[in-house]
Amino acid sequence: MIMMIGGAPSFLLLFMLPITVLSAFEVPYPQTSAQIRSSIVASDASFATPPPPPPPQNKNDENQPITRQILLGSGTMAEVITCIPPKKTASPDMLENIFSSLFCTDNTSSSSSSSKNNKPTLAFLHGSFHASWCWAENYMPYFASLGYPCVAFSLQGTGGTPVMEMGAKKVKIASHVADLNAFLKGLSDDDTASLGLGLGDDPKIVLIGHSFGGLTIMKWLERMYGDKNDDNSNSPKDINLAGVGLMCSVPPSGNGAMTMRFIRRSLVDAWKITAGFVMKKAITDKAICRDLFFGGTEDDNGISDEDVERYQSYFQRDTVATIDLGDLAKKLPSALADVETGRAPFVDRLPPVFVVGATEDFIVDREGVDETARYMGLEEPLIVDSPHDVMLGRRWNNGADAILEFIGAL
Repeated sequence: MIMMIGGAPSFLLLFMLPITVLSAFEVPYPQTSAQIRSSIVASDASFATPPPPPPPQNKNDENQPITRQILLGSGTMAEVITCIPPKKTASPDMLENIFSSLFCTDNTSSSSSSSKNNKPTLAFLHGSFHASWCWAENYMPYFASLGYPCVAFSLQGTGGTPVMEMGAKKVKIASHVADLNAFLKGLSDDDTASLGLGLGDDPKIVLIGHSFGGLTIMKWLERMYGDKNDDNSNSPKDINLAGVGLMCSVPPSGNGAMTMRFIRRSLVDAWKITAGFVMKKAITDKAICRDLFFGGTEDDNGISDEDVERYQSYFQRDTVATIDLGDLAKKLPSALADVETGRAPFVDRLPPVFVVGATEDFIVDREGVDETARYMGLEEPLIVDSPHDVMLGRRWNNGADAILEFIGAL
């Protein structure tokens, strides 16, 4: 029996696919990308204090990401990667201000003062076949070097985030949304389920999702800002959301119409997508992996064969548990969209939004990106020169520049 989602057969569902389970770990993020997630330790009390990170090798090494497992308020033990700029050494003027503040009646804690940082925290959410590692190679160190705290967590079933139900092969979208909500609430040091990241009592957050992570964010926005949100424990006021970004996102209608467009355009390309995701050829076939995620040859995007092999090993780790497609089919974001405009009914309540597509995206076509932009209340998306994985390869800075322009205007 072939399951249908958004009008498409399940064998061509490109984005809501498998994810994997590794043992828990808490180690400093390796300095070289070739070592990413290679050091795994057992989940026990022995790693409560992680080993110290290696000494910096260049001026940007102080902004290297750190990976750890943290219990979310939702009950999920999640892999969390942080890349938080180091505190600057106090200048004489700063020391004078601190000394003067001791005599002021308005006494402010260091935690609350840190929340007044003008630069928001960037919270990243990955897509299928990926985990939080994909943001840690380029984006997180780059934005941290500019003074932006960066955080990311891995969805249930991926490398460092086991499914809550031991042995489960499917994860409902509601579970991903609950974990995302708990993660964002936990960024506040003032929350009872704080993750203890030292970001302040009320940090400004810009939430950025890629591919299936974008659809997960749409469902979270529906929960937080939708008309049916009558749960006092899920108020938008609990999270200081300053902005939302969706990059190469699965559109709100899933991939039904998009799959039909692929078939009409090229049976060869449709086959590559089917083989790559459903048959998991993206894990074993370098050419298909390149086409789907990285844009052709090494010269095109600076992804070497060794890089492809490394990424394929990550994809294998992140493709065991799958999103429950039958459940998702009944809850696609597009079900709430205005029939004429395609807009979500809650867009007027949202903070600023940006939607990015890529010129060489093999997975999400331009029509799909346009659909996402309309759903989020935008006239059109921003298109950058990149393949689907905008955060990896030689052209990662094109997507990063789009984010930088957006957050600079907040």
